[in-house]
Amino acid sequence: MKIQRLILSLALAAVALALSNRVVAASPDATDTAVSPREHVLFDDGWKFHLGDEWPEALHLDKAGASTGPAAEKYYDDSWRVLDLPHDWAIELPFDKTADTSHGFKALGPNFVTNSIGWYRKTFTLPAGDQGKRIWLQFDGVFRDATVWVNGWLVSRHESGYYPFRCDITDIAHFGGNNTVAVRVDATKFEGWFYEGAGIYRHVWLNKTAPLAIAPDGIFVSTPFKHNVPAGKAPVAVEVRLLNTLTNKADVNVRCKILSPDGKTVAKFSEDGEAKAYAMKVVKLEGKVANPQLWSPEDPKLYKLLTEVVADGKVVDCNATEFGIRTVGFDPTNGFLLNGKHYELFGTCNHQDMAGVGAALPDAVQAFRVKALKAFGCNAIRTSHNPPTPELLDACDHLGMIIMDESRLLGSDAANMERWDTQIRRDRNHACVGIWSVANEEFSVQTSVQGGNVAGTMQDYVHHLDPTRPTTYAAPQGDTFEGINGVIQVRGWNYHPGSDMDSYHAKHPQQPNVGTEQASTVSTRGIYENDPQRGYVSAYDTNHPSWATTAETWWTVFADRPWLSGGFVWTGFDYRGEPTPYGWPCINSHFGILDTCGFPKDNFYYYQSWWTTNTVLHLLPHWNWPGKEGQEVRVDALSNCQEVELFLNGESLGKQAMKRNSKLTWQVKYAPGTLSAKGYNDGKVVAETKVETTGDAVTLKLTPDRDIITADGRDVSVITVSAVDAQGRPVPVAQNMIHFDLNGTGKILGVGNGDPSCHEPDTFVPDFPTRMAAENGWRWKVTNVPSRGQKIPAYEEDFDDSKWETTSSEGYNPQLTEGQTAVYRRHVMINSDDLAGMGIKIRFGRIDDLGWVYVNGQRVGESRDWSDTPGFEIKKYLHPEDNVIAVGVRNVASEGGLLMGVSMEFVGQPKPVAWSRSLFNGLAQIMVQSSKDAGAINLTASADGLTSATTTIKTTPVQASAP
Repeated sequence: MKIQRLILSLALAAVALALSNRVVAASPDATDTAVSPREHVLFDDGWKFHLGDEWPEALHLDKAGASTGPAAEKYYDDSWRVLDLPHDWAIELPFDKTADTSHGFKALGPNFVTNSIGWYRKTFTLPAGDQGKRIWLQFDGVFRDATVWVNGWLVSRHESGYYPFRCDITDIAHFGGNNTVAVRVDATKFEGWFYEGAGIYRHVWLNKTAPLAIAPDGIFVSTPFKHNVPAGKAPVAVEVRLLNTLTNKADVNVRCKILSPDGKTVAKFSEDGEAKAYAMKVVKLEGKVANPQLWSPEDPKLYKLLTEVVADGKVVDCNATEFGIRTVGFDPTNGFLLNGKHYELFGTCNHQDMAGVGAALPDAVQAFRVKALKAFGCNAIRTSHNPPTPELLDACDHLGMIIMDESRLLGSDAANMERWDTQIRRDRNHACVGIWSVANEEFSVQTSVQGGNVAGTMQDYVHHLDPTRPTTYAAPQGDTFEGINGVIQVRGWNYHPGSDMDSYHAKHPQQPNVGTEQASTVSTRGIYENDPQRGYVSAYDTNHPSWATTAETWWTVFADRPWLSGGFVWTGFDYRGEPTPYGWPCINSHFGILDTCGFPKDNFYYYQSWWTTNTVLHLLPHWNWPGKEGQEVRVDALSNCQEVELFLNGESLGKQAMKRNSKLTWQVKYAPGTLSAKGYNDGKVVAETKVETTGDAVTLKLTPDRDIITADGRDVSVITVSAVDAQGRPVPVAQNMIHFDLNGTGKILGVGNGDPSCHEPDTFVPDFPTRMAAENGWRWKVTNVPSRGQKIPAYEEDFDDSKWETTSSEGYNPQLTEGQTAVYRRHVMINSDDLAGMGIKIRFGRIDDLGWVYVNGQRVGESRDWSDTPGFEIKKYLHPEDNVIAVGVRNVASEGGLLMGVSMEFVGQPKPVAWSRSLFNGLAQIMVQSSKDAGAINLTASADGLTSATTTIKTTPVQASAP
């Protein structure tokens, strides 16, 4: 009964939300005007950003629409930095040895409050024709504690940094005029123990629908068969939730059409229903697809469901939903099943940050990362330890990758279940999602009865919303059945490979298993000796923490046990934070098969050998070891050839047989030259490779992952920077500082090099030179001030105040008693250099109680909160030489006046940004992003003593997308 009560309460909460934001019909049939389909508008461009929180009292809970500071509708933000989303301000902060180790030593968190709160503002226009529609703001992810105002009204307070949230702003919107959204983001509190970023780091959308429309995430399309897709026509089940915010009921017809992967219509079906006033209506339909093309990571075929809602003969909503026809499941004996057959999971766990951009990944970089993982045979991703951004799932749908979709936290309380509900409804249409994970390593409760109860409730709710996929829990335990493991559908294994698994499986033969987190091997790209001083770990497959194993150890266990289903390596990519095994100066993990840029480490080739059908032969280390002549160097061959023969300068060092899932090792006395190998199958040479002693670096090289991108202001090309010697060979030990110049239709987004101890900036933020000037010595007089602050002669520029008294605004020195009003005036000299800057702001310590601010006789704003510290952008009201600032003050209660100091802030023109990044063991990376103008991006890399390199990225016009 518990889960049924929970489902009912969530459903009632959704209806209550709809009722609280309802539209009152303008006529008996408000759908007469709702003839346009929905709009889903990207809302990322042109935000203003300010780091810091000089307005602690901006939030007012006493009166509606009474917010102050940047939360107010009329706040002047002209001097704020302009940027496009997604944005992670944590990546812009310096490293600090005293900062939180787990979060990568960024100067963020409870000990760095001034760096941990930021404000965003954006002004936008809603056409008058939108009147009568529902208007929603949708935030896909804000880290962390977000407070949202629209037109001065508080519309949302959302704590979690990983879950989306929506704000219905219909009732407070200005149709036919400007609207302002303000977001305060507080990243002081951490949620995880790894780098999490800060800011609006995922997309924001402006959604417009008819008052009767498909509810947010209101479509669920599934293939209701358990193992094999039936021969002939396969059933496709569709569930559509309709949200009716009208004052009247409506007869509706829901029409569905399915398009095949090649765009042909393969099914049509519909269903009638009645949508009651102020209610949620669920319509269930079923169609059939003949000879379906099945989705898999190797052949990711996607269908498209087109859903139309017709009310009283008119289309009031339509939506397109991509989906795949396939089955997923787990079997106690055969492990993970895809389309009815055993499918080994070659998976990796991944956090969501990347070199250059932190947590704010552009969509194209999501695809870049998926492709990098697939290159060594990875076919599955665990979204550790939080819900992913939707664009990662889109990339996995299209490129082919199975997802373990993980909750941030174990919990069956109302707030956690609401987040769990949001996550499942949002993600369940994605073909790539193969399993849900309720939580990760809940050490303190995982063996308790209560932990089992909570996990069971979360699991039951999954099965209610999505009966097509199983559920697991990432358990850091051995042969333990108590608590969560005893109730979870699929036993998840974090480490403990071998006897614990065999013993557990023998005791619980009916429970399927999966390796939710394995390996945790540590290595640094291009490093072959441990170096604690610099924070580096050798790239041989030998280093791991006490709880973990080498790559070869864990995979050898899993490869011979199909019932384990395969597993997920910790991790695919290195990530910021959680430096292991070293602390400072190391600022990120060493767990990745790829580094933070996506450059392969040597273990890449171990996994590629045993996770793909490619013929693989790779040698390590590099062969540049001056000063080690005659000393033994360990040489490993990573290969899936039956035999490998090693050569040094043409002389054979012996042939060895390759054991399955293993590698080969030689001890070789170093001599400069060529280290080479041949791989044999059935006695025939099938592969050859070599590493050579190179000369010094003489030339730079730029290699883009894509040399044609879309001119949409969002698309990205990821460019590898390398250095080569006179013979064109990559120099694996090059560490040159590289400088970048760009011109054309784009910009530099970020840089990186994969060095886990590098403290160089990933991004270069324009520096706006700023100076402050105290403004004391005000003239003042108790006089009549209109209650609404209307203009009076004392506000004018040429008013004679020479006989007025003088006072200082510094400190708490009240001039007014209860009920008094006064005008304060000050002359300020402004020069032409000040006016040539980006902005001039006046800041007041306090205006007690009400105040109206004028500059040269023009009103610039008002203060209505005695405890606020108001600021106003005034540059456009100023002129060279003498200017007059006048402030009318009305003291309502107690004592008051112009208090706590007044200052002027002068913001100059930004200094030119000089982008640079050093090579780390021969490689660096730079991301360039298109503008909205088609043309070309020309990027040049230069370094002292090296020949520079230039590459051109073509940017092409946006193509109209198909429905």
